[in-house]
Amino acid sequence: MKKLLIILILLSIFSIGCTKQLTANTTPATVIVTETVTSIVTIEDTQRIDELEAELKQYQSLISSLNDLLKNVYKGNAKNSNWTAEEFTAFSIEFRDKVYLITAGHCVHYNYAGTDTGVFTEFKFKANFTDEWIYPKLLDYENDYSSGRDYAILYSDKITEGLDFTITHSYPNYILGNENNNIFKEFGKSELIDGESGSPIINLKGQVIEIATGSLTNIALVLEAIKTLE
Repeated sequence: MKKLLIILILLSIFSIGCTKQLTANTTPATVIVTETVTSIVTIEDTQRIDELEAELKQYQSLISSLNDLLKNVYKGNAKNSNWTAEEFTAFSIEFRDKVYLITAGHCVHYNYAGTDTGVFTEFKFKANFTDEWIYPKLLDYENDYSSGRDYAILYSDKITEGLDFTITHSYPNYILGNENNNIFKEFGKSELIDGESGSPIINLKGQVIEIATGSLTNIALVLEAIKTLE
């Protein structure tokens, strides 16, 4: 890359030097400007190619670790005396030496468009690729579906590992689902489907950045809520 930059600069200097030796009628000044701009664009294009190659390597790394990531994504069910929740998704994260199960708050208490299910009290979750159900305890939730405060925090000592996370956003992003929905897809290419609420949205490094909800819930909000539980 450095060699290319040096060569292009030398070519530009050579072009200017040659032009000075010509008469004013042979090479207008605009030609010099055009040649110089062309050199700059070439450098920028090469830089972009390097960026795309780095992004591709990250994507290939993400694909190779996908099965390990998906082991921390769960199919969820919930009910109370009056309602049974439709299937939804959850995921585990490790924070301050404990592992928590995270999902969307409206999967814990749906209260929209004239429907109020009340808070569900019976939860069960099953990780991808397993048949074992886990019955965690609900610790905290918010179900403000429209304003991006839509999360639920649960805990079970049977969940011992989780996804990494970051509060720094980068693009593109991807949704990890449970085995009954889309397992892996780029976020924004299609609408969320039933059952994907509560799924983790991850970056190219496999880090959770948001929860898939109506307005998306930033993982930073969940971390702050966990701190208040300690």
